[in-house]
Amino acid sequence: SRKKMKAESEAWVRASKNKRGTTPRGVQRRGALIDATLRIVLRDGPGAVTVRSVTNEAGASHGSVTYYFGSAENLIREALVQVAVRNIAALADAWSDLDRFAGDPAQLAARIARHSVRQMIEDRRMGITIVELHLAVARNPELAPALREWGRAFGRITHHSFVRLGSMDPEADSAVITNLITGMMIRQLALPRPDFESTILTPSIGRLLTASGAGKA
Repeated sequence: SRKKMKAESEAWVRASKNKRGTTPRGVQRRGALIDATLRIVLRDGPGAVTVRSVTNEAGASHGSVTYYFGSAENLIREALVQVAVRNIAALADAWSDLDRFAGDPAQLAARIARHSVRQMIEDRRMGITIVELHLAVARNPELAPALREWGRAFGRITHHSFVRLGSMDPEADSAVITNLITGMMIRQLALPRPDFESTILTPSIGRLLTASGAGKA
């Protein structure tokens, strides 16, 4: 069920959170620091995230970052988790409808493309933030577990659709589609084309979906 799918996709988040800041006031303060971090990431990149820059951005005390997160690196990790949670929830909501088209690769491709463009291109701030957080992981391997779990959550959400398509390896096919979309989103953010969704992204996703179902009897 969709409820179970969401629970599985977000269970790792609960385990990764710092135990401090669980009171309503603490949750609010943690959230303000994470939001400040994401603004810095969007504007200046993850390399600009320091204890000083976050406290200045949030209008908070210097000790608040170390109290709630321990370090700037942990704060970036928590920001990555929050972005992942938002995107996982959006995909889980969308996929409850998208899964109806699993028997029609062309229709499914068009709807996956629409969701992806809405999340990362039309919401340009989110798109750039996602790219910057991927680069943060490239620079700091200690952040990699959060990114891996994000990918696994996407795999769990899309698994049933790839099975219905006839995929011989749903996990691998989900990863291929995800990586294709991510790469194309980066290109579109940098070098926008007005016909991107209809003539580039949708046909590319469609070809991969058709190929993934080639093993269907």
